[in-house]
Amino acid sequence: MRAVSVPRLLTPEQCEAVRQDALATGFVKAFARSADGAKYKDKKRTNELTRLPRNPGREWLYELVLRKTEEVNQDNWRFAVSGIEDVLVTRYKPMKRAKWHFDTYVGSGRKILCVVNLSAPESYWRGGLQVRARHENKAIAPLQGSATWFPAYMEHRAKAPWWGERFSMVAIMTGPAWV
Repeated sequence: MRAVSVPRLLTPEQCEAVRQDALATGFVKAFARSADGAKYKDKKRTNELTRLPRNPGREWLYELVLRKTEEVNQDNWRFAVSGIEDVLVTRYKPMKRAKWHFDTYVGSGRKILCVVNLSAPESYWRGGLQVRARHENKAIAPLQGSATWFPAYMEHRAKAPWWGERFSMVAIMTGPAWV
């Protein structure tokens, strides 16, 4: 399996708009979900996150992500995708990270993750997304506005920046449950 990155899904101005929207919404310590969907605190994740539910002001973002995901999915996996969960924005301060983890489980409808780097590379040092897969266009992933897609069952992590803050947006596409 592979992960795929593309440049400039979002412009720098769109990245800043999403980041400002997230800051206005407010961040909480990241959590995980058990197989039954219950939230729990996870020692693997020390970052912060916020949800940006779909609404008329964010429709452009959801439509853009869904449209590009259709293309990437068609070219790579051809999973049955029918929806999208609330978009998440994650904030990584120095030494805050998410260790290796999966974002799906048996019986889950989570199919594909799309992770967009909202931060300019000069706003933080080190840190970033890593996926245990063949990663096509890996060098593109750290660029502001770039997006990386991979199946939800692939193990991945976000390494902590050593200084600065890194923001990313996570969109999880859904479909029929894995069996």
